[in-house]
Amino acid sequence: MRRRAIGLGLVGLGAFLLVAALLVRLVLVDTLVRLPLDQTASPTAKGTDVDFLDLSQMRQLRGLEATVKQRVQGDPEAEDASEDVAVWSFGSTMTDTDGELLNASTYRVCIDRLEAVAVECESDQIDYDRGRSIEGLTLTFPFGTEKRDYDVFNATTGQAFPARFESVEELEGLEVYKFVQTVPETVIRETSVPGNLVGSDEDTVQAEIVYSNERTMYIEPTSGVQVTASEEPKTVLRGPDGTIGATVLAGSFSGTDETIAAGVERAEDTAGKINLIKNVLPLVLLLLGLLALAGGLFLALRAPGATRSAHSVDNTQLQDATR
Repeated sequence: MRRRAIGLGLVGLGAFLLVAALLVRLVLVDTLVRLPLDQTASPTAKGTDVDFLDLSQMRQLRGLEATVKQRVQGDPEAEDASEDVAVWSFGSTMTDTDGELLNASTYRVCIDRLEAVAVECESDQIDYDRGRSIEGLTLTFPFGTEKRDYDVFNATTGQAFPARFESVEELEGLEVYKFVQTVPETVIRETSVPGNLVGSDEDTVQAEIVYSNERTMYIEPTSGVQVTASEEPKTVLRGPDGTIGATVLAGSFSGTDETIAAGVERAEDTAGKINLIKNVLPLVLLLLGLLALAGGLFLALRAPGATRSAHSVDNTQLQDATR
């Protein structure tokens, strides 16, 4: 009787574990696997062959080296931060080897914690301008990144452009997806400049500031973490007659070895946690549930009288043999 009670208890436990495995896989994954509210990252890039227009002295500098320091910081206390939305800020500064500031930018975005796309909110701002909207992917790709194109936001133009899936690569033993985004020549604003900067004889002309870029991103697919990136931005002046003049800023930039190593570590850590929640935990619960269910059925269905009957038959045969 006691064996049967234990068996029924194991059957109940097994059923519970099987249901738990199903709930973890189908329900709890979306609750537990979300972009963090308190995300932090500090990537650094090195720039080579950098051209820069020094407006203070009105001279074109070429062939500089530069350092780009970036910072991603989540704000869990932001008014728009919630169970479904994360608020992340991004800042970037570019300096030459003498420490002179060449460029700086910042933006703040609300991100869907499941899909990683930007969502409209009061916290949105680009260079402290709250009148500009942000769309597409920004600082990370979605969990389970696929081999397809994604729209990725470009803060300089304030627009999203397709990032094309190119190939599967490997960085420090980590498999990553390579995406390439091409930003076509885009007029970002107009300004008055000395005519000689755009090949004009006039003292002052109205020129367009034209920006283009090609950016390559390396994404760990399970976590969506951007391990590193490289890009070749180019900003030039274009005169009223279409003449391309001085280069405001251009160069080739890529993440440092330290940045790549930190990106790999962050991606592996995040992917490991996701795999634990999505695959390992449900599998363990499933196996334990099946074992408990099988053991419980064995104990509960085993006939208690079978052993006694067998002993009775053996005793009868023994008595017959001694007569």
